[in-house]
Amino acid sequence: MPACSYSLTLQEAVLSASLYDSEISAARNAQKAERQKRWQGLAGLLPVISLNGSHSKQDQPKATYAAGVTRHSFSVNLSQPLFDMSKFATWKRGDAIANYADVTLMQAEQQLIANVAEAYFRVIFQREILLSAINAKEAFAKQLSQTQVALKVGEGTRLERDEAQANYDKAVADEIAARNDLEDANMVFNRITGRNADEIQPIDMACVTRSPVPQDHKALLAKAAQNNLKVRAALFQLDQAKADVMGAHGAHLPVVTLQAAYGTNWSRAENANRYDDIFGTTSKTRNSNVGINVSVPLFAGGSQISQSIEAVRRREQGKDLLEDARRKARQESQSAWLKLKNGKSQYLAEKKALASAKDKVNSTVYGRKVGLRTIIDVLNAEQGYYKTLQELAKIQYDYLNAGLKLSMELGELDYSTLNQFQCPANSSQQSTKQGR
Repeated sequence: MPACSYSLTLQEAVLSASLYDSEISAARNAQKAERQKRWQGLAGLLPVISLNGSHSKQDQPKATYAAGVTRHSFSVNLSQPLFDMSKFATWKRGDAIANYADVTLMQAEQQLIANVAEAYFRVIFQREILLSAINAKEAFAKQLSQTQVALKVGEGTRLERDEAQANYDKAVADEIAARNDLEDANMVFNRITGRNADEIQPIDMACVTRSPVPQDHKALLAKAAQNNLKVRAALFQLDQAKADVMGAHGAHLPVVTLQAAYGTNWSRAENANRYDDIFGTTSKTRNSNVGINVSVPLFAGGSQISQSIEAVRRREQGKDLLEDARRKARQESQSAWLKLKNGKSQYLAEKKALASAKDKVNSTVYGRKVGLRTIIDVLNAEQGYYKTLQELAKIQYDYLNAGLKLSMELGELDYSTLNQFQCPANSSQQSTKQGR
């Protein structure tokens, strides 16, 4: 595919994936659902107000009085918790769950960016491998043709022909494998983003590697231990465990509730007689009640004590998991930092090795012309060159992923972070690369 047809940047690929990927859509819906826990918990601390009403009619045709009575009533009731640690703990737990849901969504978004970037980089890497395999096959095919002609005219040996044949056959097998790997990488990218992988724009590594590598790794470790999303998730899980402890302990405490009510009861006798007047069949009353209820738990079979012990152990478990998350964040960030730092040096060294391998090929070809080298020497030199070319592609792939991994472990991987990879290769650079 010509270089001018490349148009899809990494940021555009991530944007497409955020609209296309069903997993991130599910994560957004889950976050919206879990955030309701905050309001559900808060509702337990607010007053409960209810309106009750009734209407009834009683018929007793043969009764001496109250032969027909119509009754109406309504009441407004209010209940307000004044002291209830269990409900307060439910609110705190709901708040922690909502915060955890926010971090979980951030993790899903970060993972989506990482998946898209890795698939993007892999397509570029597999393109380089395929291009190298094609060039190697063409070079070995040319050498095979030369050795076959030389053998026919008596200027070559069977050993040289067999060596060229072996290299060519291996190059054919490598090309088939490279095409299969590229197709697989294209399918993965399409599944995540819904975009055609042929649109992916190559990245100019010379531009990417100009970005400075952070030198203060201790500051990076401290940042990872604080901002890593897995650490933040563990922190909110610990908050949930603390709320559970509060709720379990609160079950031993009194519950104080304010109760208030206002209502009217009205009854009217139909065809009233003197007995209805005497017994007050027709009446109208208004009631107002305000009071405080206190409920003190005395004994619940020991279940509350057991739940308190369980909650405390869960809280200690949460502390251990938080510390484990911090240690892993520091270790993973340091590993990514080392890969990024050493990867840059390795990339520059491999670039020199590639130039040296190319010079070796040219010198060996010249040496064969003057009778100092054989065709086998040329084949070995070319084989070494294409091997170095593929190793360089792998180093580039690892370097890009190391930068991605470091940003992820620091909790900084977002859409704007991808600017560090926005170094599209121009067409002249691509033409030079394809001509090698």
